[in-house]
Order: sequence, then structure tokens, then C-alpha cells
Amino acid sequence: MKIIKKLVIAIIGAAMMLSSAGTVLADETPSTSAVPTVDVKNLCFDTIYGNQLPDFLNHEYVFNGQKIPLVESNYYFIMTFVQLCQYAAYGYYPATASGFIDLTAKTGEKDETYADFFVKQSELYLQRIYIYKTRAVEAGLTLGDEDKKVIDTEITQRTEQQAKPAGVSLDYILKLYFGPDCDEKAYRTILENAALASKYQQKYVDEYKVPEDQKNIPSITYALFYAPASATADEKTKAEASAKEMLGKCKSIEDLKTLGSEAKTAGVCRDAGTVPVQKHKMVPAFETWAYGPSRKAGEMDVIYAEEYGYFAVGYNGMVELDEGEKKDMASNALNTEITKEIEAGKYGFKTDKPYAAAKPYENIANKKADAAKTQKTLLIVFGCIAGVAVIVLIVVAVKTYGNAHKTVKKSSKSNSSKNSSKSSNKNSGNGKSGNSGKSGNSGSKKSGKGKKN
Repeated sequence: MKIIKKLVIAIIGAAMMLSSAGTVLADETPSTSAVPTVDVKNLCFDTIYGNQLPDFLNHEYVFNGQKIPLVESNYYFIMTFVQLCQYAAYGYYPATASGFIDLTAKTGEKDETYADFFVKQSELYLQRIYIYKTRAVEAGLTLGDEDKKVIDTEITQRTEQQAKPAGVSLDYILKLYFGPDCDEKAYRTILENAALASKYQQKYVDEYKVPEDQKNIPSITYALFYAPASATADEKTKAEASAKEMLGKCKSIEDLKTLGSEAKTAGVCRDAGTVPVQKHKMVPAFETWAYGPSRKAGEMDVIYAEEYGYFAVGYNGMVELDEGEKKDMASNALNTEITKEIEAGKYGFKTDKPYAAAKPYENIANKKADAAKTQKTLLIVFGCIAGVAVIVLIVVAVKTYGNAHKTVKKSSKSNSSKNSSKSSNKNSGNGKSGNSGKSGNSGSKKSGKGKKN
């Protein structure tokens, strides 16, 4: 559970970080035409997300001395809630009978509940948008005609593909999904702010200069035999023996690649592949071995990382960062800068309205519908919202290098946040770190390969 939680921290915390995406909102405008039409007239905002979320909305926040509109803070809280619910739907988080994340459940970290976790990530999400927007204004950035055209297209699509088929207005749809204060004007402002924030990120990534001593990084081939610190002594003994047995059969790293791939396919090892190792992206044991001062090409060994278990590893030598890795490094650098500003309280981001504990789950959505129908409705609603998230570049997709340790990287070409969630969980066995919502890279120590999550 903690592994997946760290992965989601990375996803949400890195939500506005760019990878190989084009400029603001540009590469793809996802169509909402595939989303089934729901009889939205029988739904209402007060119950559509269950009985727990409403108490966490309508908290007024201040950023840099200015009040953030409630409609905008609510929007990002809802977006975060939806993403966490998607993980709950896949079984990675505790869920209510209706498929929502159970905010009363404990995360396993002291007395923290998923309500606490949800609030922290929502606040991070909202604050980052405003920090990037502030930097954009300071840099003299504005939205161009193409940026505005994409926003116009999103609003038109939502009208034509969701509102009209349901026989309601666009404002009806927006108020249903994002609250009674969200009409077309407010929604457009939210999208414009997100687009401007995204534009600053793209500028930062495009202008970032990779330090000379980081342009070439180690390439490591690995096979992971999962047995983290929480595993039993017997599990650890077996994992270590399996890693050593594999290495004993290898005369070269090519053998390790072949045997690792075969073992992964057969389910014998948790993961295998080859990965370029950026600093501060892997769990410590993996990174330490990769950057060993006396390391020579062709060298192989078995190492242990308490986050994942035993790795059979091979050193391929140094490789030059490709363009994707350079953009990733730029995103990480920006994330680190922003994290420092957040931790220092630079912008005075706060709310004076305290949060109460989450209410126990009550199946209010099923008062007028059976469970199956309700679940279908929830999935459809989530799909619609996910479409918006992709458009404004605030949903992270997983991008892997082969089968390597890189867990969480954003892709503006993701077709839905549901696919993003599935991919990220499927590939969470790396040892690499994503961009933690709490501290640039700190949330990434618990994925499944050598990457940090």
C-alpha cells in the first residue's frame, strides 16, 4: 500500500511537470465522443462524488496575499479526488462500496488518514498551478491565439458531445461536475490559468541547460527479485539465492539481459531491463552501485535495496542523455525549485478554515439507483473529467524506458487518466524516483525496480 501511495504522490506532485509534450494544450485534444451519455438530469453535484468529498470543498485559500476563487480550488480538489478514486477502483487504495476512495481509512503512516493525504496532494496541485502562473506572468508570457483556440475547442466539444446529447446546457454539465459556481466563464478562466502555467513549464524545459557533468550517465542492466525490508527472512533468502543463481549463469551482460527477460516473462523475477541512471532518481543502493568510482563496463554484481529486494545488475558503461531524459532532468530541476519555495512558505499559501475528519461512508448515491447503475455512472463521470485533465496537461501518464526503472513521467498524449493510472501501477516495480509531491524526488523510493517513486 505504501508503495502505491508514493507512486500517486509522484503522479499528483509531478502533475504539472512537462516531459516531451509540445506547448500548451497542443499535441492532442482528446475526444469525449466515446464517453457514453448519462441521464445527468437524475444526478446532482452534492451526491455525485459520494458523501465524503463535499466537506473538503469550499475552503478559501490565499496565495501571495490574493484569494483564490473557490470554484478554482474546488476544481483541483475534485481532480485530485478523481485520480485517487481511480486507484481505489483498481484495488490499490481502500474503496467504498460505490468505488470512491475511503477517506476515513488509515494510510499506514502514523495517524494519517487518506483524507489527510488527499488534502495535502490537492493543496500541492493548486499551489503549483499558481506558482507556475506567477512565474509565467513575471516572464512576460501570455496565451496566444492557438492556445485560446484549443481552449475554445475543449469548451465546444464539451457542449456538443456531453451537454447537447444529454439535453442540458454546458453550464449544467459544469455545475454538475465542478460545483454550482462553475459556469462557462469560470471554467474558461481555470483552463486559461492552467494553460499559462503549462506555458511557463515548457519555457523552463526548453531553456534548461544540462550540467556538463550530467550529460553522460551510467547504463545499468538489471533483474529484480522482489524481497523488500518488509519481506520474511525466507523470502529474502530465496530472492538473494535466485539473483545469485542468475548471475552465476552469466558470462556477459548480454546473458543477463536474456536471462532477465526470460525470468520476467516467466514470472520468476519482478522486473528486468536496461535503464540510464540519473542522479537522485533511483533508490540509494541502486544509484550508489551505478556511480561507483571504479566501475568498469561489463562488471556484474548482486546488490540489495531495502525498498525492493535483490538486483542482479550489470554495468554497460556511460551513455549520453537522450532528449527525453534531458527534458525529464529539466522537469526535475524545476520541481526541486518549486518544492523549496513551497517548503519555505514563499507565497503564503494557506486556508484559515480547518478540515474536519472525513465522515463515515454512506451510500447516498444508491438511494435512487442500484449499485451496478451507480458504478457505471461514476465511471462515466470520471471519464469526462479525465478528458479535461488531459487537455490542460495536469494528468500524468507513465512513460517507461524499455522495462526500466523510470516510473512516473507525464505525457500530454495520454488518452485518459484511467489509462494513466493503470500504466503507472503496472510499471511501479522500478527503483526510480518520480517527482514527489512533497519534495522533488523524495517520494520515489518505493516503486518496484531500482527507481524511486
